[in-house]
Amino acid sequence: MARREKARDDREYDTTQLHATQHGKSLHRDYSSHFFRWSFARRFITPKDHVLEIGCGEDKPLSKILTGGASARVNTYVGVDLNKLKPSNSQRLTFLGEFNFVERQKEVLKMQPGGFDVVVHLEVIEHMRVDLGAKMLKACFASLRPGGVMLMSTPVYDGVRHAANHIHEYTVPELQKAVEKAGFKVERRYGTFMDIKHIGKVETDRVDPSAVKQVAKALSEYFDNDAISNIFGPLYPDHARNNLWICRRPA
Repeated sequence: MARREKARDDREYDTTQLHATQHGKSLHRDYSSHFFRWSFARRFITPKDHVLEIGCGEDKPLSKILTGGASARVNTYVGVDLNKLKPSNSQRLTFLGEFNFVERQKEVLKMQPGGFDVVVHLEVIEHMRVDLGAKMLKACFASLRPGGVMLMSTPVYDGVRHAANHIHEYTVPELQKAVEKAGFKVERRYGTFMDIKHIGKVETDRVDPSAVKQVAKALSEYFDNDAISNIFGPLYPDHARNNLWICRRPA
């Protein structure tokens, strides 16, 4: 390996900062789980893929993850949101702001007539009425190529807690029924965060419960409860406060 002869530039220090807002100020489990969802979604996307994200957000974090670095990890990306979005200078990226995907899905499909390889919507479906959620799922199905994947995350309603800014939180059976009615096959669910009181105390088919207790105890020496909630959430989809769903349009 060739030796690097000098630093990249002559600065002594770089003053880049990570800016935290809302839950980020306290590293709440809900804030942290967003990062893991984006990195998980990246696993399903290759440099050949055409990706549609519904509710991409004004900061468009997933698009930045897919196009940052030495080479892009996506062929084309279309991000739509009800909020205003700044346009992109990249031919690879298209952002449609103040855009109602439920009502205007056909406009998006014209951009990729053969269908998208991956459709992503993270923390979106709970922000609309049930009838509109059903329409969105059908629109996602219609936007995918046969064999394409939809990645969806949303809270799991436990019958007690319901966020004030959520119009409708779904139970797992309720959402599974809606997803299957739209034509999808559910391949797997992962929890994204959970109440730590359940860790090692409820059943999981993914690992030995006794091992979970040992690992949780060891990790808790370094990680706080919010981080532990994220780390073990994927093992307990049925006891998680939030799920990420992998759904496929049959080939």
